[in-house]
Amino acid sequence: MGTSAACIFKDGTLVAAVEEERLTRIKNDGAFPIKAIGECLACAGISMRDIGVVSVYWKPWRVWPRLRATLAKGLRSRRSFSVMAGRLLEVAKGKSNNEDRPEDTGSWGALFKVRRILTQDFGSCPAEIFYADHHLTHQYYAEAMRDWDDFISLSYDGGGEENSSVLVAVTGGKRTIISEHAWPNSLGHFYSFFTGYLGFKMLEGEYKMMGLAPYGQPKWRDLILEKLVKLKPNGMYELNSGLCDYHAALRGQFPAELAAMFCPPRMRDAPPSDDHVDLAASVQAAIEVVQQHILGEARVRYPALDRLVISGGCALNVTANGKVLDIGLFKEIIIPPAPHDAGCCIGAVLTFFVEKSPGTNIDKESIRSPYLGRLYSNSDIEAVAKTHCRDGLLAGSAEDVVNRTAELLSQGKIISWFQGRSEFGPRALGNRSFLADPRQDSIREAINAKIKKRELFRPFAPSCTAESASDFFDLDQSSPYMNIVATVRQAKRGDIPAVTHTDGTARVHTVSSSANPAYHALISRFGEITGVPVLLNTSFNIQEPIVYSPEDAFQTFKASGVDALAIGPFVVLRSDLA
Repeated sequence: MGTSAACIFKDGTLVAAVEEERLTRIKNDGAFPIKAIGECLACAGISMRDIGVVSVYWKPWRVWPRLRATLAKGLRSRRSFSVMAGRLLEVAKGKSNNEDRPEDTGSWGALFKVRRILTQDFGSCPAEIFYADHHLTHQYYAEAMRDWDDFISLSYDGGGEENSSVLVAVTGGKRTIISEHAWPNSLGHFYSFFTGYLGFKMLEGEYKMMGLAPYGQPKWRDLILEKLVKLKPNGMYELNSGLCDYHAALRGQFPAELAAMFCPPRMRDAPPSDDHVDLAASVQAAIEVVQQHILGEARVRYPALDRLVISGGCALNVTANGKVLDIGLFKEIIIPPAPHDAGCCIGAVLTFFVEKSPGTNIDKESIRSPYLGRLYSNSDIEAVAKTHCRDGLLAGSAEDVVNRTAELLSQGKIISWFQGRSEFGPRALGNRSFLADPRQDSIREAINAKIKKRELFRPFAPSCTAESASDFFDLDQSSPYMNIVATVRQAKRGDIPAVTHTDGTARVHTVSSSANPAYHALISRFGEITGVPVLLNTSFNIQEPIVYSPEDAFQTFKASGVDALAIGPFVVLRSDLA
C-alpha cells in the first residue's frame, strides 16, 4: 500500500505526523501504521477514545476497476497471469511484497476492518471512519503548501483506486478535471519497472536510477516513446504493460524483447555498464517528455494558470520537476515535503474538512512545516547521552552548539546533526542530517564510501540560506522541501563541487530563518567563516530509515565514521563515547 503513516489534527491544527518506517526501522514500511498512530496519540497526549474522526486515504471498494484491468492484463499475457496468480496466493497466505516484512499487514483487506484493528491495539474506538479518494488526498495536502486561488494540480504515482494520474484545474476554489489516466497506464509503475530492470530495488531505488541518469546519453528515449509509453492526443498516454509488466518485475522477471531492444537487465550487485547508464538516461528523458505532454494540455486549456502543484510518488522525481521550470512551462511550482503515499494521511484529514466539515478553520502553517515528529527535551537527550558517553559531557547554549558545529564543519569534519522535531517525508531538511563542507569535492567519496555506504554516482544536496540561493543556483523561487533540481551557476561550481552533480545541477534546499532558526543559524555561521553559506546535507541514516529518536541517533553515529554528533545542547566527539 506504499509507505504508510499517521497524523493527528486538533481543531484544524496539525499536531504530529510520523511515517511507520521511522519507528519500525523497516525501510518503506507499508504496514498498517499501528506504531505511527500510537506515536501521534502520545504526541497529542490523548487516547483513541478521544478521536472524533479517523480518515483513511483510500476508498478500497473502488479497487474493482483496477482488479478488472489487472485480470485483463493477465489474460493478454501468460507471464502476467502466472505472476498475478502467484501473488493472489501469497496474499491469501498473508505475505507481502516487502522483503523486510514478509507478513502482509498493509493489504487492501485491512482497509475494510480499520475500526477492528484500532480497537484491538488501542481499545475503544468510537470515531467516525471516513474514507477519502487517494488522488484527492495527494492533491489537497500538496495544495495546502500555498495560498493560491488559481493553479494546476497534478498527482501521479503507481496508482490510486482507478487512476494513476489525475490533472485538475483549480479556479477560485472550483475544481475541474482536465484528464484522468486509468491504471495500468502508470508512470510510477513504468519508472519502477526500469528501476528493477537496472538492478535496483523497486519501490526504493528509483532515486538511484535518477542519480545515475545524468551520466548517460538518452539514446533510446524515442524508442521508449514509440514502443513502451506512447503519447496520445489531449495530453493522454498509453503504457505497454505487456512489455513493462510491473508485477512480473517485482519477481525479477523481464521480457526477452527488452534485452534485444536495449540491453540485458543488470544484476543487482554488478556494476552498471555503459548501456545501463544510457538506459537510465533514456527512461528519465522519456518520463520528462510524458510529464510535459500531460501538463501541456493544461496550458492549452487554461493558459492563464501558470502555477503548478505536483503530488504523488512521481513528484519525488526532482529532475523532472526542475525541467518544468527550466522550459518555462509554469512560472512557479510547489511540491510538499511528503508527496508520496505517507503525505496522504494529512490529505485524508483535509479531504474530510472539505467534504464533511467545510467551516473548519485550518491552520495551514502547521501543515506546511515538515518538522512533525516527537520533540525530545534536553533532559530526554541527556538521559540517552549518559548511556553512550563518558562522564563530563557539558551542555551548551543553542548559540554554542551552532558555533562549535560550524567550526568543525569548516575544518573538514563530518557532523551528525539532530535538532528539534524529526522531518515528515523522505528528505532530511536540517533536523536529522549528516552535514559536511561542500567546498571539498573529495568529501563526497568519503561520505559515500565510509558513512552512507551507497553508490558513488549518487549526488548530495546543498542546503543554503534562502537569501543566498539565487547567488548559487539558477532558481527564481524557494525550494523549502528539497524537491526541485536547479542548475548551479557556472561561477559558483568551483565553490561547491561536492554538491554539484555531473550535469551541473543540484537538488536545492532553501532554508529560511522562520522555517528552521537553528539550521539557518548554522548555515549562516558557516558562511561567515568560509564565505560560502551552503552545506552538504544528506539524511542521517545508514541503509535504514532516517533516525527518529536520540537512541537512533547515537546508534547510527557510533556505527558511522562521522566525526561528531550535535544533538540538542551537546556536541559529542567520537572521543566522548564510552
